[in-house]
Amino acid sequence: MIDNNYRYEQHVYPVSLESYTFEKGNLKLNTIDSEDNELIIDINFYINNIIAVRVSSDNEFHIEYDFVNEKYRQLDKKVTVSDKDKSIVVSQGKYTISFNKDPYRMTILEDKVVVLEDSVDDVNPVGDGFDRISPVGYTLSKDKDVLGSNIGLKLRQDEHIYGFGEKFTDFDKRGQKVLIRNFDTLGCRDETAYKNIPFYVSTYKYGMYVNSHLMSEFNVGSESTSTISAHVPNKDVEYFIILGESLKEITSKFMNLTGPATLPPKWSFGLWYSTGFKDSSQELVEKDAKHFRDTKVPCDVFHFDCYWLREDKWCDFVWDNEMYPNRKEMLQNLKKEGYKICLWINPYVTIKTDMYKAGKELGYFIKDKDGNPYTADLWHGLLSLCAMVDFTNPNAITWFQGKVASLLEEGVDVLKTDFGENIPYDSVFYNGRTGEEIRNLYALLYNKAVYETTKKVKGKSSALVWGRSGFTGMQKYPVCWSGDPRSSYEGMSSTLRSGLSIGVSGVPFWSNDIGGFYGKVEDEVFVRWAQFGLFCSHSRLHGTSTRQPWAYSDRANNIVSEFIKLRYRLMPYIHETAEECVKEGVPFIRPLVLEHEDDPTVYNIYDQYYFGNDIMVAPVFGGDNAVRKIYLPEGKWQDVLRGTQYEGNKWITICAELEYMPVFIRNNQAQIPDDYKLYL
Repeated sequence: MIDNNYRYEQHVYPVSLESYTFEKGNLKLNTIDSEDNELIIDINFYINNIIAVRVSSDNEFHIEYDFVNEKYRQLDKKVTVSDKDKSIVVSQGKYTISFNKDPYRMTILEDKVVVLEDSVDDVNPVGDGFDRISPVGYTLSKDKDVLGSNIGLKLRQDEHIYGFGEKFTDFDKRGQKVLIRNFDTLGCRDETAYKNIPFYVSTYKYGMYVNSHLMSEFNVGSESTSTISAHVPNKDVEYFIILGESLKEITSKFMNLTGPATLPPKWSFGLWYSTGFKDSSQELVEKDAKHFRDTKVPCDVFHFDCYWLREDKWCDFVWDNEMYPNRKEMLQNLKKEGYKICLWINPYVTIKTDMYKAGKELGYFIKDKDGNPYTADLWHGLLSLCAMVDFTNPNAITWFQGKVASLLEEGVDVLKTDFGENIPYDSVFYNGRTGEEIRNLYALLYNKAVYETTKKVKGKSSALVWGRSGFTGMQKYPVCWSGDPRSSYEGMSSTLRSGLSIGVSGVPFWSNDIGGFYGKVEDEVFVRWAQFGLFCSHSRLHGTSTRQPWAYSDRANNIVSEFIKLRYRLMPYIHETAEECVKEGVPFIRPLVLEHEDDPTVYNIYDQYYFGNDIMVAPVFGGDNAVRKIYLPEGKWQDVLRGTQYEGNKWITICAELEYMPVFIRNNQAQIPDDYKLYL
């Protein structure tokens, strides 16, 4: 990780551009750095107006894990270069990329308007350069060791920044320090996150992606209000500048650059119902399944969380036969009733299991410095110590996948891939890397192993996971959910922000725990969260206490049941939107700024969103008759539930009884059938 004192160390950065070579879209700049040594900046101009910049402290760039789709590493042979008196100028379509010779600076212009510019002179003027926000380059320790690589880009006073993965903080990341570090963030209430992606998009119509799996740091005007700086703990760095006509196009390019996204099966867009926690049993599961069908409330997936396993034997893939004495018969009956089956798993194995003994003998776990399985408290004190499956070991992957396959072959359809974030820094992997180096990558390797097994057993059209952790490229292994927020309006609000952020970060299919994960669930919070959660790409009733709609008041049950039916009435629109998400590379739920980026009013709106192209949703963060202010962008809008017509470009105020959530159709584009059917 980046040392917080790095900014006071010795920064090395290009000072002057001395010469260059150019061939078929590749530009090599020979610069003199601040230590009076040669520093080569290697720049590739790829198709689709994507620019890759490489800088290495030893001028020999290498990359260990490449997250970029090789399809997009095609050099743009139409790029031209000219040598001016004071700069080298590159032309790529309508963009001009200028490299000033002295002092060195890269500037990108679109029709003479600056899109992006290196930050090269953001320095405390007192002390002759002390406390410099480093430009592109690297940082040395007092012993002349390379601490890490740096990127510095100018942050304009009216610029807004979005992305970085599933972040629960303010949607506009301006003013924030963003850590690209996967973390088990129980509560979902601070800057930590399960899914970190080193990419952002700017309202100045560019995106920036750092092609690294290492735990990095972005300062979005937090080190200095004038600079977006990125710091990667490596001797070299590759970053991509993605240019486009709109924020939506840039997001699409990034989704495909590190993807593309994969379409989940149609049935996955139906309601997922969690059978509960510790009190779950075969009898209660069968009772709940019957209740849904008897009341004609549609539901497609029954999810068994951690207590399908024996207590303190997680996760050894062995059913608790006392609680589920006739599981095969139960699974068969559920499938006869049209349900798909989901089981909870995680990549940790408690030391009390036979699976631990076998994995230890075979060497399939992450190790400590002495070569023994690394065991740690990964359950907040709730379980015994656990070992962690090593997904850099091909044999360990095959071993783990065999256990996954056995569940799928028994009738299970999908696995909920929980955890995978808190890999200890000092652990050692099969490939020789430390936990500090692999921590972010682990989530991707874990979900990939389960997804590919599901695809092999169930077929490509039926493959998905229900993942909590993730990283760059996770859109190839759908679907994900937002983790463990508290059951409150504040928890609901932070969850929505995280969904909009991860959508902008190239992940189209996302869900959350309806009602929140933990805490006392009040009827009104449950209703409001259900209304919101049923207008996401995927919808699941889940938490530490019951999420049976009928366990709440009759009023709450009726409201939630009607919104479930409304979702099913929208199923043709949902399926069409899902296909568009994959084809066009766009998120399912979208912040207003992706659709109306020329309207400054929407830049900081994070509590309403688009559900596909033509439906806008404004969740209510309050109980019965809560007052809700809503911004209607340009166009004509129809209130789905009340039928009221509106002209856009204005704010409206609505009093929302508990039965009502504001849902609007734009320009009469979407159709909502009067009835619904199960999509099994």
